Amino acid sequence: MRASAQAARETLEQAAPGAEPGAPEAHASSVLGKAHLVLGAFASGSTCLGLSELSRRSGVPKATVHRLGTELVQLGYLSRTARRYQLGWRIFELGRLVPGPAHLRTVARPVMLDLRAATRAVVHLAVPHGTECCYLERLGGRREAAVVAAVGSNVSRLLTVSGRVLLAYSDDQEDVIAELEAQRADGLPTTDRLDPTALRAELAQIRARRWAQEREQCMFGYKSFAVPIMYYGDDRVIATISATVPADRRDDQQLIHALWATAADIGRGLHRQDASRTDPRQGVGMVG
Repeated sequence: MRASAQAARETLEQAAPGAEPGAPEAHASSVLGKAHLVLGAFASGSTCLGLSELSRRSGVPKATVHRLGTELVQLGYLSRTARRYQLGWRIFELGRLVPGPAHLRTVARPVMLDLRAATRAVVHLAVPHGTECCYLERLGGRREAAVVAAVGSNVSRLLTVSGRVLLAYSDDQEDVIAELEAQRADGLPTTDRLDPTALRAELAQIRARRWAQEREQCMFGYKSFAVPIMYYGDDRVIATISATVPADRRDDQQLIHALWATAADIGRGLHRQDASRTDPRQGVGMVG
């Protein structure tokens, strides 16, 4: 593997951490741990929470939530609206600076804009986040608002076409399939899409052809295609690019080829930027 590709991959791994995201119960006795639980209470999707609800969701006593909330408001991590709390601008500012996702979005967005203009599809950029799929970027018009996943949202890899691509190239796919088999053995209901045998065959097919599709399984009237994004000179999948279009469109192959070209452009762009950042001449005003 090339040295620059290795350096680039290590950088982007920050965008796709292997650790499972979750609340730090083991550290809840510390002030920092309690503050994390309070902020984590908003992960359910609620934008505004009252003191009692914030205490209930975080598991932190109400008096402690009030004290921490006051300080977090002063620091900008929370803000107050009437009698409720919501996440503050400081969270947004710091989130945009996380190196891995920020670097990937900077490289990918111009290429995604070209794909959006050429195909008129709703375009998504997603990365693995623990055992889930996290959407980093989206491009779509007002008419397609209903089919656009929220930026920053996490969903199961089993539920979306992007997640299926990530699962197909992951190291833990057999663990996921084994869990489905155990659920079926326990008599728990599973849909056709979650049939272990069918899932194993689908994942093998995705790896063989380097794309995945779903038709009206996530939303009636729409179909989606997704392909893996790899670094130039590397074969590890670090993200996916997907396109969602009306189900009656008949240009599937053109869409898939456009996605492949976009993924390749993003991979090369990451390689070029990381190679330039490791060039000792950069930063001292020298050019090629």
